[in-house]
Amino acid sequence: ALVEYLKQYGAVRTDKVAEVMESIDRALFVAEGLTPYTDSPMPIGYNATISAPHMHATCLELLKDHLQPGMHALDVGSGIQVHY
Repeated sequence: ALVEYLKQYGAVRTDKVAEVMESIDRALFVAEGLTPYTDSPMPIGYNATISAPHMHATCLELLKDHLQPGMHALDVGSGIQVHY
């Protein structure tokens, strides 16, 4: 549902970015008791946050045209690793 929201919001514009966003469960990176599937930053301790999903989607959309088959990119803030 989060990726569908991000599509409607306009942050996810391509199938590849949608596929990548759906490939990793954000709950793995969000503290227990928080709702991981909302489009907002979440605290991860040490006065730091994991960015809102729309920020990761935007970065992936900007990066996608620069990746070629066999390349990898890691969005450290989201835990998303892109394989082409």
